[in-house]
Amino acid sequence: MLIEQIRTRVLPKRGIVAAPDEILITLGSQNALYLLTRLLLSSTTRIGVENPCFREAINTFLLADAEVVPHPVDEEGIVLNERPCDYYYVTPGHQVPTGVTMSSARRRQLLEHAARHDAVIIEDDYDSESNFTLNPLPALKASDRSGRVVYVSSLSKALSPGLRLGFMVADPDLIDEARALRRLVYRHPPTNIQYQMAHFLAQGHYETHLRRYHYDSAQRWERLHAALQRYLPSCRALAGSEHANAFWLQTPAQINTQQLTARRPRRRAD
Repeated sequence: MLIEQIRTRVLPKRGIVAAPDEILITLGSQNALYLLTRLLLSSTTRIGVENPCFREAINTFLLADAEVVPHPVDEEGIVLNERPCDYYYVTPGHQVPTGVTMSSARRRQLLEHAARHDAVIIEDDYDSESNFTLNPLPALKASDRSGRVVYVSSLSKALSPGLRLGFMVADPDLIDEARALRRLVYRHPPTNIQYQMAHFLAQGHYETHLRRYHYDSAQRWERLHAALQRYLPSCRALAGSEHANAFWLQTPAQINTQQLTARRPRRRAD
């Protein structure tokens, strides 16, 4: 039931068309990365990642002793080089941690690069639902015509981190292998949680929640942007992160960011 709701209500918003046998429910996107690591990576594989990158993804890939190859990130997303990797892990919708959205041109370049070198792309659509623009770019998977993109996402970020529900979209054969591995690890995500989430989606509550979430996110972004301009005018937010839930700041050379972090107030920030 949850797979059908994801297929008909969640994926179309990201431009993705998938059959039920191309979708697997996981315990969050991190769990999906673990399953993919165990199935695809080994000590002989190279996986390209964005630099900076989601650290827990790198830690997961290292479980397989894979060679992790960092690629710089600019205002359009990952910057590729001609030395190919077997796999690429990217967060094009909302780069972690900079918040940059990968440009259309860079997405085409990545897909062409993967096809030319027979590589597979793991797309982590982390926090894409936080993009409060009217017309966000579709997922990279939406432009995949050769089955090279494995799509990973989560239902937890916009609702509650404790929900621990994610999913992956891939070729049916890979989904079958991932399901078999999942069964050995924890059988399946709790049925009652899946059932409740399916009804939440079917009755339109998730879409209503996202509209409120986007409004609140936009208000918070404006307040934070104004505060940064007032109190940290010498710092520059990385272009491309205008619609994220955080700012990636470039500080003047004379500011020691490690010391600044150590001296930050020991209280929760709003």
